[in-house]
Amino acid sequence: MTDAAAVRAAYERYLEAFVAGDRAGIDAVVAYPLAHIAETEVRMCDSFPIDPVDLRRRKGWHTTVNSRFEVVVVSPTKAHLVLHSGERVRADGSLIETVSAFYAFRLTADGWKLYAISDVVTPASERRQAVPLDDRR
Repeated sequence: MTDAAAVRAAYERYLEAFVAGDRAGIDAVVAYPLAHIAETEVRMCDSFPIDPVDLRRRKGWHTTVNSRFEVVVVSPTKAHLVLHSGERVRADGSLIETVSAFYAFRLTADGWKLYAISDVVTPASERRQAVPLDDRR
């Protein structure tokens, strides 16, 4: 398995655990402390900062669909993965919000582990389009 494939596999394990609300599964692919880059601050977390069970309860979130992600670079010890977009939906398929995120992984003795995350969550009512790079000034 290539390093990029191993990073992708680690991310897919994280996604599966997140959707299932499996905190132990999430912890298995995270190297703590985890840097969480939020809207206005960066926090170093000793536990995963997003509770998927609470997300399910508060927002009626059922699953995430239409996820587009890619491993964008891998060095011998570090990798970056970008979730271009994913849609969090209710059980009836109605859109709650879209999410985009950047993840940094590092190679540990136990394989590739997530150690930094920056996410942008956009409610369905505020859904925005990405601005093409050549249109940014």
